[in-house]
Amino acid sequence: MTSPRLLRAALVGCGSYGAEHAKFLSACPGVQLHAVADLDPARAEQFRQAYGAGYATADVARIWADPAIDVVWICTQHHTHAPLAEAAAAAGKHFFLEKPLALTLADCDRIVAAVERSGVIASSGFKLRFFPAVVAARAFLTKPTLTVAQVIDDHWASDFWANDPVQGGGNVLSQGCHIVDTVLHLHPTGPVRVYAAGGNRHHPTRDIVDTAAITLTFADGAVANLAIGDVGVPPHTSKFALQQSDGARSFSLFNRLNSLMTRVDQQVTEHPAEVEAGAAVIDRPFLAAVAAGRPAPCTVQSARRTTAVVLAAVESIRTGRVVDLTAPPYAAAMQLP
Repeated sequence: MTSPRLLRAALVGCGSYGAEHAKFLSACPGVQLHAVADLDPARAEQFRQAYGAGYATADVARIWADPAIDVVWICTQHHTHAPLAEAAAAAGKHFFLEKPLALTLADCDRIVAAVERSGVIASSGFKLRFFPAVVAARAFLTKPTLTVAQVIDDHWASDFWANDPVQGGGNVLSQGCHIVDTVLHLHPTGPVRVYAAGGNRHHPTRDIVDTAAITLTFADGAVANLAIGDVGVPPHTSKFALQQSDGARSFSLFNRLNSLMTRVDQQVTEHPAEVEAGAAVIDRPFLAAVAAGRPAPCTVQSARRTTAVVLAAVESIRTGRVVDLTAPPYAAAMQLP
């Protein structure tokens, strides 16, 4: 009996969440953290030493040219995702790309086209789908009628890179995509319309939308209301919260979606709270897909749909109109393999 082949991984982008992935990869059986790359050579070297990587580089082209590397984690600022994903795909490297997929539909399309052209396995970083409480909630209630969800964070500094309209897009695009993706994942049919209200309430020096109240309508008639903003974490529900009902059953996800309560026939069950597992919760299923040659657990096509819905919500906020997701320019992104 032969042992599974060792997967050699590289990480591009040695920032705070890159560290979460590096921590997991450096301790994961069957994986060797072969290389780390960052524009700042000192930071790359610091990662090499901290996580036992084979080498550090400030030249990302070295990663693409290295035949020993099987899979790459891309953990860089959002506006760099498309060119880095294209380069990874062209080099035949499977890749994990942190969320959001990109900040424009054009960049999302570039990434999807590169993956489909090359045949590499590529996954996006929407980890909330894989939280045990979310998995249990999805199995418990399969055809929701009404969803209410939020990602409400504490205030982000205006000079934070994720609030830059080019680099990060602001809170609604950069972080709000998490709850949009989770809501889409929990619905059996796709979204068809979006209407949103909001705007820029706390970052007047930035051309971003930082606060949004979004209503989504799905093809089966289900509706969802989502609240997004960096306006202060609610003390009871926490930053991430979500509840659904189908007329007979309901559930509440809270404690950053790590805790679940379900209700059937007026009987409430509080399930044991889960411990948040960091990057491991999404890195493990991605590595399993790569090792087995299976489709990615969070495809770039589904991540494109998520970005498209958030962009449509921003358009609705700016125009005051309902946006039809079944019409261009969003329709193509609504179609999943």
